[in-house]
Amino acid sequence: MRFDLKKLLPVLVALISFFVLFHFRSVPVSQFWKGWRMLYVYTGELNENDVLAVLEKHGCSSVISASNQRVPLFSQISPIQAQEADSYLVRRSDFFVDKSGLANVFYIPEDQSPQLDDAIRELTAFQGTSAGTDGKSSFPWIAPLVCLFLFIILFYFSKKKTLFFCGAVFFLVLAFSRPLFTVCASVSLYLFAFFIFHRIWGRKDFLRTTLNSPYVPFFAISPVLVMLVSSPVNSLFYIIALVGSVSFVQVYHLREESDNLRYSFKPVYIRTSRMIPVIGRLGIRMLGTLLFSLILILLAFKLSGNVSDFSGSASMPSLPSPVNAQSSELVQLNDFVNWSWNTVTFPYRRIGESSWAVPHEGDTVFITDYQSVDGKIQAVETPAFVFNNEFRDSVYKTADKLDYPALEKMMLRQGKNASFAYAKSASTSSNERFCIILLFVFITITAALGIYYILGRKVHGLSI
Repeated sequence: MRFDLKKLLPVLVALISFFVLFHFRSVPVSQFWKGWRMLYVYTGELNENDVLAVLEKHGCSSVISASNQRVPLFSQISPIQAQEADSYLVRRSDFFVDKSGLANVFYIPEDQSPQLDDAIRELTAFQGTSAGTDGKSSFPWIAPLVCLFLFIILFYFSKKKTLFFCGAVFFLVLAFSRPLFTVCASVSLYLFAFFIFHRIWGRKDFLRTTLNSPYVPFFAISPVLVMLVSSPVNSLFYIIALVGSVSFVQVYHLREESDNLRYSFKPVYIRTSRMIPVIGRLGIRMLGTLLFSLILILLAFKLSGNVSDFSGSASMPSLPSPVNAQSSELVQLNDFVNWSWNTVTFPYRRIGESSWAVPHEGDTVFITDYQSVDGKIQAVETPAFVFNNEFRDSVYKTADKLDYPALEKMMLRQGKNASFAYAKSASTSSNERFCIILLFVFITITAALGIYYILGRKVHGLSI
């Protein structure tokens, strides 16, 4: 039996694209810390080493815990220094207990989530022990449902409903397989682009007219470039959906050609594609619907706080967490920098001078050197340390290069301006960045092209 590759290939590509989108679907996970899952353990039977042994048994490595923390920075001249009661090294231990001090807290890399779930099951099997984690999967329905709403509206007003379905269904699958706000906004732009494209389908030179118009290519291709800022992976899945859509449309085209072969007379459109407004009155109304959908997605993002509506249960303790507001409950990165300054400058301070004073911008520690000037020995003050951005960056680089699972590494990952406090709920996205900025970009693109079209019609004396 001979296969027609021309007909078989687009079917295979469409099936593979659907399989990839479905198989690699992802539900956002709300968690307190970027890059780490938290484990809290209430127990009267197990000590910290016992918990770490269970974690290691199930494949959890590079766990950040109280017992594996070291001194992150020290002076070569004075490596051992006494610490005050409110020193950074003393206060950072608060990150390893809940607010009540009853639960031990551990931090596990987020890519080890399956292993962590197995470890929790074993921990809770011990008598008098309960354990939990901050990571919760919660499907954010609002953004995908907005895409579905737009799809239904466009499908209702489409002239070739089968064609529109073939070109749009892969992006609807994308919206539900990766239900992120930027992805759903990109899907919305594509749905509108294909809607205005399908209106001139089959007319003479319809492909050339499409490419010459700024609307279809811009609405269909710009999301790929914009999402690169948020997540290259999401851009890749957008391209996969686009490939699947093109293949499915090709299947529709081949079926259309096959149906036409049954007739000796093949009708053609009288008006060419250039005679049909790419947007038109219906298109401008659908553009308004698109703008409305994007605004709904933006509002959903603002109301939900981020990728999902996760909030801690009543039984969840108050755990150390990055927070938006400034807080003094836990030590901050500034405390780490201040401690580092006092540590490295300690050997150069005068006897009796406070060892743990809060440094100020521009503070300088001098080293007295002696030089021969005109045959005389003179003292010369040479700056050894200056408290400025350069010093802060050197501290951050030192922390980033630590060869053990350091708390400071995790703190830096949250951002240099992050604050830390106890919290019972959080919503952290690890899948998309600059979400609100990108949503504003999508809204601006849509509004700008709508205004451009309306003004162009007005200039030529045409009605909208």
